[in-house]
Amino acid sequence: MELYEEEAEHLGPEFDTTRHACRAAIVKSPALHYLAHYSNGVFDFGVDALGEPPTAPDALPGGTRREELKRLGRHLTFQATALDRALQEARTGRLIRTVLHTEEGALFCDSVVPTEHVVGLVLDHAGAGPLFGHPAVDEADRAVAELATALRADLSLGSLNPGGWATFGAPRPLTGTEPGEPHVTVAVGAPASCADAVRAQDLHLVAHVAGGEVQTMADRFDDPALGPFFKQITVDARRRFYLGFARELGGLATRLNRAVRPVVGGLLVRAVLDVEMGAIYYYRLGPGEYVVGVTIDQSRVGEADDRMSALAARLTPFGP
Repeated sequence: MELYEEEAEHLGPEFDTTRHACRAAIVKSPALHYLAHYSNGVFDFGVDALGEPPTAPDALPGGTRREELKRLGRHLTFQATALDRALQEARTGRLIRTVLHTEEGALFCDSVVPTEHVVGLVLDHAGAGPLFGHPAVDEADRAVAELATALRADLSLGSLNPGGWATFGAPRPLTGTEPGEPHVTVAVGAPASCADAVRAQDLHLVAHVAGGEVQTMADRFDDPALGPFFKQITVDARRRFYLGFARELGGLATRLNRAVRPVVGGLLVRAVLDVEMGAIYYYRLGPGEYVVGVTIDQSRVGEADDRMSALAARLTPFGP
């Protein structure tokens, strides 16, 4: 595999360890086609296996895929910073990982520390079936998460478990879980399967949105097993936040789709906003229609994503 490396003029020897780690990550994971490092939204360096020739010295600026990816990476890191501020109201910690999954690839933006991000790309996504669990996308996702964790270790910082990959599939029995019906905030003739999908073990809230309005929203926030997750915010306050955010997520997805589609290709069909304490999921069902999921348990981010993927597949039998 032939790699192409590019670095900004400001780069100094203090980035050597980080550059070597990024290069090792893309060599280790054939699914990754591109990796770049950003500080305060500024491109530091990139390494890729895109198979494209080096940029000619007399080439017009911004005319290559690499230049497009650099701009997209800058845009995504700025978006992550803005989203991080917006999500603070839910009291689930800062945004540590963003996944933008299209019909033709996926883009990942993982935070090392609040001002430092790594951006990864997998292209040529192919094949039908559930979105979560696609081998190439999952491999690239894990690789970027492991890289961010390794770069944190270089700073003597512990893992934030981005993607929940470090605990994915590990047994974790819940104590105090009570059977019963989920709490339903809104129900306007939406699929009952949304309410059926929520459970205290992993997927704690699901909302179905169509035409800009939340058609149904159900959650398990009242379950006694989730009590420790509500020490800083009330159940009602968190419900109100997610009700509003679910409604706004369609507009955000549209804006992100406009930015990502020219570079990655295809419609945005899945997005993950992974915070320190859980994640928010977006799955497109059709024009103006999508489902939103929430987990507030970081150790179950992967399981909740898997459950959302299965729900979206049931609601769109012919694909999103």
